[in-house]
Amino acid sequence: MRRILITIASACLVGAVALPSGLALAQDASPSAPAAEPTAPPPPTNPPAQNLGQTCQGTAAGAASAAPVPSGGVIDWAAGISGPVTISGWQSSGAEGAALTQTLCAAQAALPNLQITYQPIAGDYQAVEAANIAARTVPDLFYVNADYAQEWINQTFLEQLDPYVQKSGFDVSHFFPGASAIFKAGDGTWYGFPKDTNTIAMAYNTDMVKDPPKTLDDLVKWATDNKGKAGGKAPMCLNAGLDRGLAFVYAQGGSIVSDDGKTATINSDASKAAVQWYMDLFKNGLGMTASDMGDGWCGDALGKGDAAIIFEGGWLDPAMSSTYPDIHYKWAEMPTGSSGSPVTLSYTVSYSIPADAQNKDQAFALLTYLTGPVGMQVWTQGGVALPSRDDVPVPAGKDVLAAGSAYAKPGSGFMPGYTDVQTAFSAEFTNQIQSKTFDAGPVVDKTTDAINTALANAQ
Repeated sequence: MRRILITIASACLVGAVALPSGLALAQDASPSAPAAEPTAPPPPTNPPAQNLGQTCQGTAAGAASAAPVPSGGVIDWAAGISGPVTISGWQSSGAEGAALTQTLCAAQAALPNLQITYQPIAGDYQAVEAANIAARTVPDLFYVNADYAQEWINQTFLEQLDPYVQKSGFDVSHFFPGASAIFKAGDGTWYGFPKDTNTIAMAYNTDMVKDPPKTLDDLVKWATDNKGKAGGKAPMCLNAGLDRGLAFVYAQGGSIVSDDGKTATINSDASKAAVQWYMDLFKNGLGMTASDMGDGWCGDALGKGDAAIIFEGGWLDPAMSSTYPDIHYKWAEMPTGSSGSPVTLSYTVSYSIPADAQNKDQAFALLTYLTGPVGMQVWTQGGVALPSRDDVPVPAGKDVLAAGSAYAKPGSGFMPGYTDVQTAFSAEFTNQIQSKTFDAGPVVDKTTDAINTALANAQ
């Protein structure tokens, strides 16, 4: 696939201007490949080459809309590094594109000795970068989704960062464990730093829910009492998968794999009971999937009034403000289950250096700004994501979501082959809903088989 270069001039200042339209940042998974077809469709067209020198200088309108950029953020070692550096990610648009443009322009202004080139990719990002890795035509710095981070670490696709941390003095102690653990090897070696995070919380329509449930027992009681009253189609919009269901499994003392990552645990008594509990929400009409409501996702269900409570992350806010501005809603932390401890999931993406990168010092210099306290503040103040560091101010309106960052567990990628595990779970869970059998047993059995297969293949 042709690789498009977008150059950021050294003189760039900050302007909040969106990049060309395309794929939005995936909230909990990397863009997936389309199903095989007899005749393959043409590959997606990458955005046209765009010099961001003028964009970073900003028009009057762009300068007016841009948030103030904090000064500093460059460690002494990085300030002495010069030369070219390319950074690659999936194509961004809308609020995400504007925030990314502002962040890269801020990085260029802070590191004027670097010549930063941004290289967006349309379509199946993982497949394209894997092909680039195989061809050894990699950028110097790129996104790595948590879904496949451990696989890329095991396949030695990524550069070890510990030597750079040691020689540069970059402080890595402030990253939240739930966001950073996924980018470490089993021995604790760093292979990427989380550029941000997003946690799952409970969003509720304040016109329908006056006192948001604080425990899972309260949640079931509220939904039972308000069935047919709150939410035009069901009290709650729920996902038939581990991307949300895993939070409820954890909340009730369950898990899907042992702490050492070697044994399936979804077939434990606590896990099986939790999966059945989640299934019963659908059985008893307390929750429905977005598709069964005729909606594209649970954000639409909240916006249309089809559901009163949903479980999503910070990506909900820009969608609601742009599409459903008249809907009154608030955030609450995930209800606590029988474990007695607050539980949620976090989803994240790293900036990592490919093992075959040509300009590794330059890449790490840029990395320290983008994932340092100042660069991360510039990025997250755009409202797209939460800081993955505890020393970065929480963006306005994100206090509830950010509260979960300290105790969140990784929502993906914490074991090899997790995508296949998720597929096995959601396929049988959906089958049970559609067939109206509502039996968690086959879901647990098929997910256990997928976990065992994944663990065996990883040996």
